[in-house]
Amino acid sequence: MKIVMIGILAGTVLLSGCSKESEPQQSPAQPGAPLGEQASKQAEEKAWADALAAGSIAAFRAYLENFGAGPHAAEAHAHLATLEAQARREADEKAWADASRSGTAAAFKGYLRAFENGAHVAQAQADVAALEEQARKDADEKAWGEASRAGTAAQYNAYLREFGAGVHAAEARERLAALEEEAHKEADNKAWAEAVRLGTTASFNTYLQSFSAGTHVAEARERVAALEAQVRKEADEKAWAEALRTGGVGAFKAYLQNFASGSHAADARARIAKLDRQGRQVPKVDIENTCRAGESVLSGLSEGSTSRTTYDACMDSEQGARDQIIKDWETFSTVERSRCVQAKSYLPSYVEWLTCLEMERDVRKLKQGAPATVGRQ
Repeated sequence: MKIVMIGILAGTVLLSGCSKESEPQQSPAQPGAPLGEQASKQAEEKAWADALAAGSIAAFRAYLENFGAGPHAAEAHAHLATLEAQARREADEKAWADASRSGTAAAFKGYLRAFENGAHVAQAQADVAALEEQARKDADEKAWGEASRAGTAAQYNAYLREFGAGVHAAEARERLAALEEEAHKEADNKAWAEAVRLGTTASFNTYLQSFSAGTHVAEARERVAALEAQVRKEADEKAWAEALRTGGVGAFKAYLQNFASGSHAADARARIAKLDRQGRQVPKVDIENTCRAGESVLSGLSEGSTSRTTYDACMDSEQGARDQIIKDWETFSTVERSRCVQAKSYLPSYVEWLTCLEMERDVRKLKQGAPATVGRQ
C-alpha cells in the first residue's frame, strides 16, 4: 500500500508541473488585439462581476444600460426578470397582508386596483363582495330598526325606497298597508261623524263621494233617501196648501204638474173635475169687451195710468172673480145665482156677479144665524 500511495502522489506532482508548464502566460493584453477593445472588454467583465456581486435589480439594469449588447446581456435580462418577478410577488404579498390586516372593503379594493392580476385577486374580490353584502345587511337592519321604532307610514315608505328588495320589504309593505287601512278607516269615521252632525242631504252626499266604499255607505244612502223623501213631502204639502188657498182649476193643475204622484194627486184631480163641472154652470161672458169699455172710461178719469195697464188689471180681476165664483158656486143658492148672474145684462162682469153673490150669501147666513163670510176664501 505504501508503494502504491507513493506512486499516486508522484504522478500527481508530475501532472501538476506539466500542466503549469503547458498553460500560456496571459498578459494584460492579448497579442494582436487592439488596446481599446481589450479595455472595453475588461470594463464589461468588471461591470458584470459587480452586477453579480450586488445581485440587485438596480445593478443588472445598470449593467444593461452600459452593455445592452454585451456577452452577458441575455443573462442579465434573465436575472433582472427573476428579480423583478420576485419583487412583484413580495409587493403583492405585502399589499395582501396589509389589506388582510385592515380587513375593510376599501383596503381590498385598493389591493385590486394595485394588483389586478395579483395572486390574491379572487380572494380579494370575494372578500369585497362579502363585506359589501354584510354592509348592505347591516344598513338594511339599521333602517328597519328605525322604521319599526317610528312605526309611521312615512318611515316604512322611506325604508322601501332604499331597500325595496330588502330582508324586511314584505313586512314593511304589510305594515304600511295596515297603517293606510287604519288611516282610511279613521278618515271614514270622521267624515261620517261630520255628516251625521250636519244631518243634511248635502253632507251625506259629500260622504258618499269621498267614501264610495266606506263603512257607512248603506246608512248614508238610506239617510239621503229619507231626507229627499222628506223634502219632497214638505214641498208636496206646501204646493197643496197653496193650491187649496188659491182654489182654482189652474192651481190644482199646477200642483199635478209638479206632483203627479203626490199625496194629494187624487184629491187634486177630483177637485179639478168638480171645478170643471161647476165652471160649466157659470155662464161665460166676453170680459174682453167689458174691460175695453171700462178702459175707455177709466183712462179719461185717471191721468196717471195708461189704457194698457187699466185693461190688464181689469182682465186679471175678471178672471180672478170667475175662478172664485166657480170655486164657491155650490155655496150659493139657486135664488142667489138667479139674482146675481145676469149674462145678458149690459157689459156683464164677473167682479159684479161675485160681489152680488157674496152679499146675498152673507145676508142669508145672517138670517139663518150663521156668521157672515169675511173676505174671499
